[in-house]
Amino acid sequence: MKLHQLRYLVAVASEGGIRAAARSLGVTQATVTQGLRELEAHAQVALIARRGSHVALTPAGQALLAHAQRMLSEMRQAEGMLARHRDTGAPQRLALAITPWVAQTLLPRVLPAFRQELPHVQLEMFDGLSALGYPRLREGSLDLLIGRLGPTESMQGLHAQPMFRYEMTVVARRGHPRAAARSMAELLDEDWVLNFTAGERVNLLDNLFVQHGLAPPVHRIQLAHSASLMLGLVRKTDMLTFCPWPLVEGDALRDEVVALPLRERFHSHVVGLVRRSHEGLSHAAGRFVAHFQGQLAGWMSSDEPELRRVLHSVEFVGEWPADGPAPGRD
Repeated sequence: MKLHQLRYLVAVASEGGIRAAARSLGVTQATVTQGLRELEAHAQVALIARRGSHVALTPAGQALLAHAQRMLSEMRQAEGMLARHRDTGAPQRLALAITPWVAQTLLPRVLPAFRQELPHVQLEMFDGLSALGYPRLREGSLDLLIGRLGPTESMQGLHAQPMFRYEMTVVARRGHPRAAARSMAELLDEDWVLNFTAGERVNLLDNLFVQHGLAPPVHRIQLAHSASLMLGLVRKTDMLTFCPWPLVEGDALRDEVVALPLRERFHSHVVGLVRRSHEGLSHAAGRFVAHFQGQLAGWMSSDEPELRRVLHSVEFVGEWPADGPAPGRD
């Protein structure tokens, strides 16, 4: 077996198809297809089941996938270790996925200290739905995720350290005709724009409507594949959305959108640090986490209005750094 063949197998499992896998790896479909055929010939067992334009791993492919992920992970760690021994100034990459409200509030306070300590580390940062980050974290294109923790079945192969619990709220532009609405029943005839993955749709609609005895107005719900697109539409139209309270409290949105004063309450979510469970953090990822936790220690004593507002809308649920008090609601 060759490493590039295993890399193709992991990419196909993560992306759900050969075309998407080839695109993510920067190679042609023919290259991926040939590599997988060679891998199956060596294994003498089918690893890929083709179903029209989609592919899935066979039981043998699933069994090999777990080993392939570990092998590729070990190789990345070895390469990082050698780079540090070879030249402390050699370029290194750290790929992070960060939920938008954390990216807008805490990340700007973490980066300067991290960059000062490790100027040779090139950061690649993504924001968006955490559910999209889990498969990329498992297959190795992400090193660390700071985002919403999903259900147990979506976190297979991942280790999560919970940090914050936050509430969700319905949001509209300032001056929206329904900005003073008190009940979800008043909003059923409004247009909505939401940001979710296919696997999250049922739970999201249950949280918003079904748990309150309401039928989701599916013909009025539009899907935006990024949080920035969703919020841009809310700011410029009369569409409503559903997003974390801390995002509304940030300076970027506070003057343009409002949280509706609804009687209903929605299920809360937890943000945590997520990494692959079968390996430790790289040196760069470990230092990023240390700087992140160091910033948390000074959060309670901060006089910055934006941080104080965000702090008011979250609850700390993790293990607090030893040199600082645990934050809580005012």
